[in-house]
Amino acid sequence: MSFLPPSILNKPVVLSTLVLTRRLFADLYTRNAADIIRDRSALSAVKALETSHDCTEINPTSVLNNARSCNNHFGYEAVNKVNPLAFAWSRSANFSEPLISHKIPSERMPNGKLFKVPMLTLVDHINDNVCGHPGIIHGGMTSTIAHSSMSLVAALNAPGANIVPISLNMDYRKPIRTGTFVKIHAWLYDEDQIQNTVKAAVHLYTLSDKLLFEAISDIAVCQ
Repeated sequence: MSFLPPSILNKPVVLSTLVLTRRLFADLYTRNAADIIRDRSALSAVKALETSHDCTEINPTSVLNNARSCNNHFGYEAVNKVNPLAFAWSRSANFSEPLISHKIPSERMPNGKLFKVPMLTLVDHINDNVCGHPGIIHGGMTSTIAHSSMSLVAALNAPGANIVPISLNMDYRKPIRTGTFVKIHAWLYDEDQIQNTVKAAVHLYTLSDKLLFEAISDIAVCQ
């Protein structure tokens, strides 16, 4: 529904201005994708992950293509324009180092004994056009990012499976600003072989490791 009166909307000059404005913003979004990739590659957080001996960069699209079905927001034009960088941690890594600034119960730490890839770290950019309030990401979009991140690590450990989140308990710690880069740790910490489910957790941080959001989830893994 438009807030402009019909008498104004019927004027060709106004309509032309609206069309040109929409095209301008579309062009800006296209150009911004390249800017995001360039700016992201220069981040110290990204350089630290790229040089770490405990994790390896992966392609989220390839992982998701190998899953029969998987909840996924990555690469959607409205959310983040480009796929996040994703790094898979080895099962022998010291997970207390990347997670050390926040207290996590020992039973909820990444489980390298049960899972080949216990944790993923992602560096993602949050678009300006997913606001709930000006400059703040919509809470529903935050939960979508959480679901997608935990589903991705589950899919990485179960190629060819159906990955279906069945519960999500969330804690919104601080507002998440749009137009910024965020760092996401998503991991698996337990499984139920009878129910064919895994337990997952996710933390979303600023690049300076300030915790913004956390969640846990039960995820069905159906072969």
